[in-house]
Amino acid sequence: MMAPITRTGRRSKGDRKFVGFRIATPKADAMDLIAKAEGYQYVSDWLSDLVDQRLANTNLHAIVQQEELPLRRLAS
Repeated sequence: MMAPITRTGRRSKGDRKFVGFRIATPKADAMDLIAKAEGYQYVSDWLSDLVDQRLANTNLHAIVQQEELPLRRLAS
């Protein structure tokens, strides 16, 4: 009989995609201070919540998206 698997660490937050960027050190330090002051353990969780708020207040359907050019018809 096998022992039950005990999982350690953070619970899964579902399907994720990595989005990374570089920012000036003073700004990164400020982000860390703000995130900790607001009770976040990780800056990435704070940033994720900021993005969630922005997306919730943005009408994605109103954003004009460029259509693909009809190159196949022009090439024939």
